[in-house]
Amino acid sequence: MLLCCYSEQPEITAGAWNYACMLTNATNSTKPPSAIGRSVPWCRAMAMAKKMAPLQMPVLITGQSGVGKEVIAQVLHHWSEREGKSFIPLNCGLLQDQLLESELFGHSKGAFTGASHDHDGLFHAANDGTLFLDEICELTASCQAKLLRVLETGEYRPLGSTKIHRTNARIISATHRDLEKMISQGRFRQDLYYRLNVLTIDIPPLNQRAEDIPLLVDHFLEQPLGNAPRPTITPRAMQQLMAHDWPGNVRELKNTIERLRVHCEEEISAGSIDSVLTRPSQNTQATGNSLALFNRIVPLANLEQAYIEWVLKQCDGNVSKASKALGVSRTTIYRIINSPVNQP
Repeated sequence: MLLCCYSEQPEITAGAWNYACMLTNATNSTKPPSAIGRSVPWCRAMAMAKKMAPLQMPVLITGQSGVGKEVIAQVLHHWSEREGKSFIPLNCGLLQDQLLESELFGHSKGAFTGASHDHDGLFHAANDGTLFLDEICELTASCQAKLLRVLETGEYRPLGSTKIHRTNARIISATHRDLEKMISQGRFRQDLYYRLNVLTIDIPPLNQRAEDIPLLVDHFLEQPLGNAPRPTITPRAMQQLMAHDWPGNVRELKNTIERLRVHCEEEISAGSIDSVLTRPSQNTQATGNSLALFNRIVPLANLEQAYIEWVLKQCDGNVSKASKALGVSRTTIYRIINSPVNQP
């Protein structure tokens, strides 16, 4: 088994690093436009993606939520011979059980209630292209077994069908969970893990890539936002953004810039940064381990998000178990934990 992982291979040639940095910062069409950054950790990840892209093996991308795992998946597809074919992403946590199997493998008419016609599924749609399975840890046991067969043989069978189909889709998966821990808990198949983990890229959190923040901010400021003009940003404000911890990573930074653009018509100043950024120390006062100690008024969303995070910890990160305990769907949990926490 070939394993390429930066935790095990920390060294990278200067040429590969410089080449990755050049591609990362280029403005032409040699890369997906969202692959933005120049920090050493990001350039290392990009260099690994460049090295792995021509290979047909599965790739497992790891890292915290919001670090840019789908961006790396797009880079892998873009730099491969499949670049002209379909790139299809799927968040495995957004669909449950039978619906997820139907979405992946397809179904025949009458396979289940509501199956009024044949459905091909994403493995068919991604044939000769790339299928990106985000939050692979959320696959049900049945889906895990079927995915293992696809990885081993390239074969699958739609729900309710006796016909075997074949696919040549390259599978790239991603997770922010510890899959080895899930294996020890009996929640993830070890044999599937070995098949997915042939090649690995770990994406560092944004607080370890502060050098990327000015480039990302510039990119987000360039994006259209209604009729709002692009504001300028003061050096001190940029320093504050670079010093922030960013627990929500690039996703949180993007949301913060969008809010700042709404509040600041011409200039983003240090004062406006203070009014928008969520500080961990303030969150801790009203959330975290002191949910019951209401010493100040905070938005309800803060408490809702903190409580769900606490429930997830009690459930060892099992979103399905947490959703059943809370009586809500997994989609609702993902929406809440991925939403920005607002200041009062």
